[in-house]
Amino acid sequence: MLRSYIAGIVVAYIIAMLGIGVYFHKRGMKDLEDFFLAGKGAPWYLVALSFFATAIGAGGTIGLSASTYDGQSITAFWSFGISLASFFVVAVLLGHKLPKTSNITIPAMLEDRYDGKTRFVALPFYILRFVSTLGAQWLAAGTIISFLLGDIITIEQAAILGALVITAYTVLGGMAAVMWTDFVQGIILFVGLWLLAILGIAEFGGVSAMTSEVTQSAPQAFDLFAMEWTLIAGYIITLVPSMLVRQGYLQRVMSARSPRDGFIGTTLNGVIGFAYIPIPLIVGAMGIVMYPSIADSQLLMPTMAVDILPNWLAGILLAALAAAVMSSGDSFLLSGASNFVEDIYLQYVTPDADQEKQQKASRVAVLGLMVLSLALALVVPGIIDLIVFGAVALTGGVLVPWLAAFYWPRGTSDAAFWSIALGAGLTVVWWWAGWFADTAEFMGLHPIFVGLPLSILLFFGISLAQEPEYEKVMAAAEKHNLDSLKQRTQQAMGEQSPTDSIVPDTD
Repeated sequence: MLRSYIAGIVVAYIIAMLGIGVYFHKRGMKDLEDFFLAGKGAPWYLVALSFFATAIGAGGTIGLSASTYDGQSITAFWSFGISLASFFVVAVLLGHKLPKTSNITIPAMLEDRYDGKTRFVALPFYILRFVSTLGAQWLAAGTIISFLLGDIITIEQAAILGALVITAYTVLGGMAAVMWTDFVQGIILFVGLWLLAILGIAEFGGVSAMTSEVTQSAPQAFDLFAMEWTLIAGYIITLVPSMLVRQGYLQRVMSARSPRDGFIGTTLNGVIGFAYIPIPLIVGAMGIVMYPSIADSQLLMPTMAVDILPNWLAGILLAALAAAVMSSGDSFLLSGASNFVEDIYLQYVTPDADQEKQQKASRVAVLGLMVLSLALALVVPGIIDLIVFGAVALTGGVLVPWLAAFYWPRGTSDAAFWSIALGAGLTVVWWWAGWFADTAEFMGLHPIFVGLPLSILLFFGISLAQEPEYEKVMAAAEKHNLDSLKQRTQQAMGEQSPTDSIVPDTD
């Protein structure tokens, strides 16, 4: 009876999310900027909560509580907490700049700043990133939806259902629908899961009683530093840079209606994240005592919600938990589709397509990406592990020329191309070598520590060895309203110096 009640709430919740998609579809979208960037009209609070819902996903909710339970320690904080800290870095470096840009994708921006071959070499890594990530999201959604519906459908069938629902409201409403569904899901998750944690602590008789009982079973449960400092340092070095090139997240900032909204929204996302992160850690720690022999730790949080929350609240919260997976899925789906449309369809297939054809191509790209990623996840699950190196390669190759596009006018097109091609290429080769050797760190080195230094050396070395391309930089700065880059470039042109003086940001 309880499961039927919860299943009914889940179904109603899904219908409500589809309703948001229908609403924005009826409002209409005149161009790709409307579809992929919500018309660049998102206020700061929408940027913040949409960013939050996308960033937490399955890993920041169900996965983090499961990791705490399995590891008998809250040290899982570091993997997610450092990611949250990196959002403040994104806010400072890109929060004021991205809302001004006129491109939809990062590869397109790279072409404006450098050239077409730089865009071309970066594109495959973004597509691989989204295909592999989406495959994992569909399987995670299937696990949760199957549990919520009382196992009346298999995980595979639930994965298909989740993919269809997410794709439906994404196709209908584009980024506006995605951001508003994320907004609703973010509020429900934050409030509902804090209630779950508070009621769980009350079951123990208070904070002191809970911590005492948990540490009796797991002495290091609340020791944040029960982990080698080298691992923590590794998280910092790998996770912080990766956030600066994750297009699915950065398109939230691009969608902001002003630089102020972009900066405030991205900063607030980090604040909300840090206020949220104790929840899955506490739930995971409490689960050590409450469910000492649970069959699947991924279901710890849903199981606790069913056991201690009022039925109506459990239903809403469990629907939102499924939506946490969806909120990441819809973002990567839309972002990946934008690469297919702007970087492939309009670049190589039909450059002169009118707005109607562009809209149709956008929806076809969303559907096609869903089908491709779902097929890979269900038919050949191992392929997800094989192509996930796309995410690592972005940091190893794209990061340096991407940031330099905003801050260092001395960088040249050849330098950008070779730093991506060889930096990302070596990262991929190192990753593959580790995969075949069954280790994440081939020869004791993470792929980032091999590819990124090479990318840095190539970019700055080649740039300083070539003539500056200041006219190209000025054109990009004018097109994207990057005032501080324009000032830096004008100063460099006046001095004709191989290095730039620091000019305060005015973007």
